[in-house]
Amino acid sequence: MIAWRALLPLIALLLGSPVDAQLPLPKTGSKPPVAATPAEPVDLRARAEEQLAEARRRQDAGRTQEAAASEGQALAVSDRQRLLDRLVIAYSEQLKLLDEVESIARSRPEDTRKQVLAADFAGPPPYSAMRVDVLRDEHDATRQRLQRLTSTERALETMKLGRIDEQRRASEAVRLAEDRLARARGKEEIDKERQNGEVAALRRQLAEAELATLGLGLDRVAVERKGLQTFNAEIESVLARVLPEQWLSKEELEQQQAALRRELGKLTAESDTITAANVRRLAERERLARQVARIGNSAADARRLQVLDARLETERVRLMNLSWLQVVIQAASDAWAQRYVGLHSADATTRQEVIGWLSRTRDELAGRQQIIDELQRAARVEAKEQELRRDGSALDADAAARNAELLATLNERVLAYERVDRLSTRLQRQVERWLEDFGFQGRSASSADWKLAALQLGEALKGLWNFEMFVVEDSTIIEGKAVTVSHGVTVGKSIGGLLLFALGYGLFAVLSRRLQRVMVQRFHVDEQMASVMRRWAMIALGILLVIFILNLARIPLTVFAFMGGALAIGIGFGTQTIIKNVISGIIILFERKIRVGDIIALGGTTGHVVAVDLRASTVRGFDGVEALVPNSSFLENQVVNWTYSNPRIRREVRVGIAYGAPVHQAAEIITGCATDHGQVLKNPPPEVFFEDFGDSSLLMVLVYWVELGANLVARRVDSDLRHAIEKRLAAAGIAIPFPQRDVRLDTSQPLAVRLTPAAEG
Repeated sequence: MIAWRALLPLIALLLGSPVDAQLPLPKTGSKPPVAATPAEPVDLRARAEEQLAEARRRQDAGRTQEAAASEGQALAVSDRQRLLDRLVIAYSEQLKLLDEVESIARSRPEDTRKQVLAADFAGPPPYSAMRVDVLRDEHDATRQRLQRLTSTERALETMKLGRIDEQRRASEAVRLAEDRLARARGKEEIDKERQNGEVAALRRQLAEAELATLGLGLDRVAVERKGLQTFNAEIESVLARVLPEQWLSKEELEQQQAALRRELGKLTAESDTITAANVRRLAERERLARQVARIGNSAADARRLQVLDARLETERVRLMNLSWLQVVIQAASDAWAQRYVGLHSADATTRQEVIGWLSRTRDELAGRQQIIDELQRAARVEAKEQELRRDGSALDADAAARNAELLATLNERVLAYERVDRLSTRLQRQVERWLEDFGFQGRSASSADWKLAALQLGEALKGLWNFEMFVVEDSTIIEGKAVTVSHGVTVGKSIGGLLLFALGYGLFAVLSRRLQRVMVQRFHVDEQMASVMRRWAMIALGILLVIFILNLARIPLTVFAFMGGALAIGIGFGTQTIIKNVISGIIILFERKIRVGDIIALGGTTGHVVAVDLRASTVRGFDGVEALVPNSSFLENQVVNWTYSNPRIRREVRVGIAYGAPVHQAAEIITGCATDHGQVLKNPPPEVFFEDFGDSSLLMVLVYWVELGANLVARRVDSDLRHAIEKRLAAAGIAIPFPQRDVRLDTSQPLAVRLTPAAEG
């Protein structure tokens, strides 16, 4: 159960004071407001006064009884007395709410405001933009009040549900107490149950009183909200009529600018005062520090130093916030000037520029607001911690005074941040209003928003294009004097230079490829040599193109002078392998020791040379796999070029015939097989040599020559010859033996036979 004493401040905070009410209230009740008779509020007040008087009488009697009660009855009497105290508070709160209702009913502040509103905007347009701003402030205040009333109603409804449940439990407790009293026997038991029944009845009465109070609060909220909604609708109707016709005169702009200049002057004077005070505090701190260094650090000096440091930090924060306030006020002055331009200009482009400027100002204020909120939260946390330290420790008078001064200093920081927060929030709200006046709807898809987005995008791209990355200084001699000229290197120049380089390089590439075809077709230059010449021409043209673009962009080559040492080291260590391979490729191409189409063997790679480039060459092996071989490998390792000066190579096929076979006939048959093959060269002619006496056969060797080319596979020629030799030797009855071994058994001596006992299992 929430104590009623803790509940009253919450109800007061939710409902607000009578001064905050905007409209008169009719009769209150548990239902929606209806036309009430004049006697009904009097009856409510009379009943509430009667109940309050009865409760106070019982409260006084209970205090007398509590004073005369024995020790055993003190607890029950004290419980009943607390309930009576809360009951008196509840009835007092009802009377207070009734007084507020009567006060609101008698005073009608909205009538006066409606009259002022009608007087300000009753005439023909245009209407003063300053008065329109006042009306907007009124509209915002009304909407905020409506939001608070809605939150209040939800909170009171939740509390009412709790009080209804509490009333139900209290009624059940009264019935149970009556039953126990009826069953009680003996004077002491009857007295005890009677006291319990009185306490239960007081709890039920208290629940009913609190429930009635909450009902009065809900009725007041409903009536006040209805009146505010009516007044808010009238304000919105007037705003819809006057907003398109608002006008900011030159005199009003000058008045506003003068007021802002006065605020800036006050801030400057305040900053000067704080600075002068800080000078004195710094002098005092230095004097105190020298004293501590001379005679030692005492507790009083340490506390004084702590307070001085806190005060100096607070003054620094105040100066920083004053600087922010000056920035915000200057932004407000510029925003008013932009508003004046937007309201007086009929040009769509000018209005879009004003919208762009105001939107950027709003974004800047929002970004600064985040920083202010974080610093403000941190300052509040620090002040709260200092307050807890002050309240949670028993200190002497000096320490208490020091803690109080530290707390006051921290609270000044919070107030400084709140000051900036209020002014910045107000300016943000004004800028957002003005953006709406000029047709900017934020996230909507109106044409003005698309135009603003395009304008902002164009300005952003323009700013990026003109962004200066660095400045280049170029010294020239004019009339015998050295003159230094500065040139800015912007993003636009860099992008333009890159695009121009890409266009020029692409054009040179097309022309160089056409020139390469002309050199090969008309002048019969080797294709690889023409490719190398084209590549080197492209490199030279690329360097010239870079120099031309730098000169066109007025970027001297001296801008790269400071990078000379770093580039030399980088080239020396990072690109030495690349340079070595490029130079090796140039040597290979000019020496022509290795050409496209050659069959080479390098390391474990054997195959045709497909391409010879500047850095690496491509070798396609006989198995179809292509290998990229660095050009330096051709100069640093032993390379076998089978087709360097003569594409003819010698091949050998070995054949074994059986012992006893006619050797000369077999040699003629093998020679005929080679002669009949179309890819075996006739000059030099194929020859057969009786090479050796093998273990199982007589070894014959066929030696023949073939000319390597794209359509010749040496292994296929060897296979064809072996097929032909095997077929013809078989037809001639000459066998090709397989490996044989002779085994001889000596029978001149009898064989020795020995019997050995079997091994035991």
